[in-house]
Amino acid sequence: MIPGVVQKKGQTYRRFKVKVDGKWKDHYVKLPDPSSPGFAEALAKANGASAVRSDPVAGTFAALAVEHRKRLTTSKLADSTRRNKLYYVALIEETIGARPVRSMRPFHCYKLRDRYADKPGKANNLMAVLKAMLTQAVEYDWIATNPAAGIPLLEIGEHEPWPAEVQEAALRDADPMLQLAIITGLCGGQRLSDCIRMAHSWHDGRIMQIHGQQKTDVAVAIPMHPLWTAAIASMPKKATTLLYDRSGKPFSGPDRIQERLRRLMHKLGYVDDDRQLLYTFHGLRKNACCYLLELGLSDTEVGAILGMTPETVRHYGKRARVLVIAEGALERVTSGKILSFGGTGGDSCGNQPVSKSTLSA
Repeated sequence: MIPGVVQKKGQTYRRFKVKVDGKWKDHYVKLPDPSSPGFAEALAKANGASAVRSDPVAGTFAALAVEHRKRLTTSKLADSTRRNKLYYVALIEETIGARPVRSMRPFHCYKLRDRYADKPGKANNLMAVLKAMLTQAVEYDWIATNPAAGIPLLEIGEHEPWPAEVQEAALRDADPMLQLAIITGLCGGQRLSDCIRMAHSWHDGRIMQIHGQQKTDVAVAIPMHPLWTAAIASMPKKATTLLYDRSGKPFSGPDRIQERLRRLMHKLGYVDDDRQLLYTFHGLRKNACCYLLELGLSDTEVGAILGMTPETVRHYGKRARVLVIAEGALERVTSGKILSFGGTGGDSCGNQPVSKSTLSA
């Protein structure tokens, strides 16, 4: 259940603590059913209603939450991003709302992060919002330094490759620029930070050359699949880069593509119970690795094309390798005899003969 959201007599409410005449009392805001499409928007609106928390104790995280909601409400964030951040503001307030901001220490930040260690994506999102709130507290002189500034994020689980049905659904519903971004990730096998840098001058329609990946400075040369070149040709050249924003300028960073992808995955329902994406852009890098392995390329060849170490290729391609081995052994396995009918002894595995009547029983 979402923090602060309760069920009473079959109805869903957002419960707040409100100080009335010096005493804390429960205040309830009615919400639609959590399964309703309008639930997230109604919850965000309830969380953003500063009047609900009319009298928080000055200098506490409850008071800071009110101020941070005001900032989020007037920001230029996409609605889905704002709702997501408001969710974590509510979670922080529910957990440590009574704590004075000035008493916050790195130890407390670690403790709050590790409370959700079993869900690292949720823990990291919470820490991002906590850091932003504490940065605002520094600006307001509520605290001297941001105790969350140096707290490392938790390791996220593996980025899953996109199944065929996810690729199909995403490409069907994505806007044209996001379609090109997805195909670039799928065919190019690069991180999003490198995909948004790819320029028309970097390829000749056959090979895409990156003279140095942004993260590793590794040079790569990627054979271009016809799907990729067709997708590039379908978009007008409004910028020097393959990918560009709505104003026709190259993307300054990956955030806008990430936000479009996040909205799309939420729309398609590819999220977990905590609204974390089941499939990320980085998962396309694993798709590209698996595809090349299935073509029969060696670990060294795949690594050279995608800018990965052989160890990373083996890790990313472990599922593809299992499939390749199975397909290579298919004819030999299916042409052999695994059961011995009519004989008196067992087969090579020690299995005893099985009668036809036993199989049909």
